[in-house]
Amino acid sequence: MQFRDYWQVISKRWWIMVIVCVAAVAVTVAYSKFEQPIFRSTVRLDVSPARYDYGLTMVIENLLRQYSSQLQTDKLANKVNERLNLDLSPESLRSRIKVSPISEDYAIQIEVDDPDPNRAKDIAYAWADEFVKQHQERMAPIDPPDRIDVTIHDDPRPGELNRPKTRQNAMAAGLLGIVIGAVIAFFLEYLDDTLKTAEEAERYTGVKVLAAIPTVESVEAVTTGREKAAKGRTKLGDARQRT
Repeated sequence: MQFRDYWQVISKRWWIMVIVCVAAVAVTVAYSKFEQPIFRSTVRLDVSPARYDYGLTMVIENLLRQYSSQLQTDKLANKVNERLNLDLSPESLRSRIKVSPISEDYAIQIEVDDPDPNRAKDIAYAWADEFVKQHQERMAPIDPPDRIDVTIHDDPRPGELNRPKTRQNAMAAGLLGIVIGAVIAFFLEYLDDTLKTAEEAERYTGVKVLAAIPTVESVEAVTTGREKAAKGRTKLGDARQRT
């Protein structure tokens, strides 16, 4: 197919693309309205050596993944649960936590998702604070110059809306609807094997078109048209005779 053929299909069946696009956007917006809002609060832990030594710096890079795993344990979840009286299972609480090590900054980012923005902030702070306390207990037997310090970079803020993002979802659904509508339109065109133009006939048969039979109206339409024309002439003749 040439570009002109694609354009003809789109111009012919554009309504399918519009219907699918509108339906996709409407469903997405309706789903977003009924979806429970989830807010995200973020806190950052800085990991630094007690003294700036190349060996300790290399140790921190290797410890970031280990600390990230320790931040996702049931033991830590139980401590936060008891501290805030959340009455949640460790699995349910851990499912709201996302931990990401940031190697280039020697830091760990903790993200907490919760329906309540203030509770998301409280969980984020308690989670980071409990881990810092555990870490300090582990570092206590080690000589101060050889310790690895973990501190809270800044207090977390109340959670910001993380989902649903209605506008972004609607835009994505609209684009997807246009694509799906286009696929449906071209599929219907593929099923339609009639030859509609002289160019299509030449392309599929390999024979040059010399003439074409023009489209004519039905016999009833032609007869009706003639009768109306005859009546019009009769009325015109009668009018002339009166004058």
